[in-house]
Formats: sequence, structure tokens, C-alpha cells
Amino acid sequence: METVFLPDPKQHLAVEKLDYSNAYDFQVPHRHNYFEVMIIQKGDGVQYIDFTPYQLKAFEIYTIYPGQVHLLKRNQANGLVIQFRKEVFNYMLPLKHYHLFLKDPVIQLSNADYEMVVELTQKLYTLLNGDLSQLGKYKAYGYLQIILLTIIESSDSEFDFNKASTPSEFLSLIEQHITSKRKVAEYADMLSINPDKLTAICKSEFGKTPLKIIHEELLLEVKRLMILNEKSLKEIAFDLNFESQANFSSFIKSATGLTPSDLQDELLRLR
Repeated sequence: METVFLPDPKQHLAVEKLDYSNAYDFQVPHRHNYFEVMIIQKGDGVQYIDFTPYQLKAFEIYTIYPGQVHLLKRNQANGLVIQFRKEVFNYMLPLKHYHLFLKDPVIQLSNADYEMVVELTQKLYTLLNGDLSQLGKYKAYGYLQIILLTIIESSDSEFDFNKASTPSEFLSLIEQHITSKRKVAEYADMLSINPDKLTAICKSEFGKTPLKIIHEELLLEVKRLMILNEKSLKEIAFDLNFESQANFSSFIKSATGLTPSDLQDELLRLR
């Protein structure tokens, strides 16, 4: 498995057709350092997003975040893929990257909204593959902003920027700091709220405690490193700042019922 990057370091936004010639082997798990919005127009297949399988279906949209483990087996599926770096959000205020941390990666829009998203994405494709002017870049970011706002609105009809910022930013902070911060109080401090307030928000928005969410993200990061198969289990435990190998094994056993070795063997069978 490899980490995939957008080919041009100056490129913040790209649109590809789903059957484009990948720069990586899409038959094995990979992770990329950018966001993807995948729009399925017809056909079928299956993809794994952080080890959960999703059947590809026409008229559905999927979101994949930086760092997530992804495997796409698209069969005859056709559609469009929007790829963009976090930097594009500098041009789309007040929309922030953490507003895209949605509960479910599968997005189902109304027929009208789906057709609008497809039309805007096709316009984006044409715009980005032409001679792009400075104003054209801002037009492209405008198209993307409407697409993302439509997706977010469909996932949370009562969304407002002030309300959504705390739970979404909490998820973003975990993703950034999971290797070094494990305490609820640490994240509450970064969010400028007290731990009890953060617990109440997480129970209301996600139906679970912030500590549970932290442990779920930690387990995901363990799995991501295991499936890379580039480091020993001891090295993984060290990189993720577990106090000891025994503490690492205890965490894995409690979360999955498996030993670290058995969990890694199970994950590698995905490859």
C-alpha cells in the first residue's frame, strides 16, 4: 500500500472521470493526502473506506478524507471524481475542511440536487482541463463550494456554521493529533471548552463519548499502519506513543478481541 499524492504540488483541485488511468494500483489498498468526492453515474463495484465495504451504486456520492485507507474495485462503474487539497478551503470561507467530516461517507441527494452536482462537476472538469485564468480558478472554487455545501446540507438539514464547528473540528483535531494526544481534556482545551461540555456535544451529535471516539480513531490509525506492513508491531506501538508493548496489545485485544498479530493477518488478507 502507498500514500497517493496529487501529481502537481501546486495543484489544489482536480476532476477526473472514474475510469481514468490511475497513478497508483487501484487493486490494492492505498491512502491519499487529499479529499475525494466520488460521483457514481452508472455501473457497479465495491470500495473499502477505512476497512468498511460499500457497494457502488448509481446516483450515489462518496466522500473520502485524507489519511483514510481506500480500495476501489469499480467493475464497470462510471462517474466523476473530484480531488482537492485542504488548501482550497482558503478560498471558500466560511466553509472549513472539518465541515466535511460527515457521519456517513455515502451521500444520497434528491434527484434535482444530484443532477446539479453532476452538472457543476462536469463544468469543473471542462474548466480545469482548459486554459485556466485567474478568474477561472475562483469560478472553479465557487463550483466546488456549491457542491460541498449541497453534500453537507443533505447530511445535516439543520446545519449552521456555528453549531457544526465544535463536533466537526473535534474530529479534525483527533485526526491531526491522534499519535500524541489521547485525553479528552487535551482536546477540550484546544476547543476552548470544558471536558463536560465536549462530552455532552459528542453524545448529542455522535451518540458516544469523546473518549470512545478517540479510541476508535486510534484503532483506525493502528490498522492503517498495520496494513502498510512496513514496520514491526513494536515499531507501530512506539510510533503511536503507547507506554509499552503490553499496553499496545491490551488496547488491541480490548477493541477487537484479537492479538495484534492476528489483527494484522486479518487486515493483510484485504490486499
